Amino acid sequence: MPTPPVLLQARQLTLRAGSRALLQGLDWRVQAGEFWCVLGRNGIGKSTLLHAVAGLHPFEGEVLLQGQALSAFSPLQLALRRGLVLQHQQDAFSLPVLEAVMAGRFAHGDGWGGPGAHLGLAREALEQVGLGHLGTQDVLRLSGGERQRVALATLLVQSPALYLLDEPTSHQDIAAQLQVMQLLQGLAQQGKAVVTSCHDINLARRFASHILLLDGTSANAGNVETVMQPALLAAAFGCRFEQIDSQHGVVFVAR
Repeated sequence: MPTPPVLLQARQLTLRAGSRALLQGLDWRVQAGEFWCVLGRNGIGKSTLLHAVAGLHPFEGEVLLQGQALSAFSPLQLALRRGLVLQHQQDAFSLPVLEAVMAGRFAHGDGWGGPGAHLGLAREALEQVGLGHLGTQDVLRLSGGERQRVALATLLVQSPALYLLDEPTSHQDIAAQLQVMQLLQGLAQQGKAVVTSCHDINLARRFASHILLLDGTSANAGNVETVMQPALLAAAFGCRFEQIDSQHGVVFVAR
């Protein structure tokens, strides 16, 4: 089988928050078909990393998208190659949910479309995130979790090669968390690349193929089995972890 293409590559990537270094000298590759979860304590730089590789935050070093520097692409070209779902959604005006989702087509040069245009894509995306019944609802009336899933549906319509998501399960109930993670896992299995920050290490262990574990200024990157070890988790989170083998797979319990 041919080697999957590298969609995202960081070379000696350094991120800062003011004078404080969040991450130093990261070398990292994300290939098509991989689902990466970025783990680490609050304030460690997970969101900053996603924003940086999306081209929305300054960095030192290199970030390559499909082998080219981010600066080589126009904003429209970037949108065709990578998409980012923020942790918090802010809406400035009322808009039906279906129209908000159809905005994802803008990157493809056909705008939001007139009445009926791309409705099929938008409806399918809403069904995928479990919100097919809310197509005519005003986005301003949605709960935080619902609005987050509408943003994910918009990204599905955008359909970039690389999906970047900042805490997509943070506002979701348990059933919705599972649905979102299953959907992201499925996208990777279909040949997309998915990178998401996450706080739930057991969700990451269950669904991701790879882990980027931030522990201060450095990181551990690799497949789930290699990185998700009690000692590495303890160093990153500052507490002890016990690995338990259950009939449903491995789970980690903080002590």
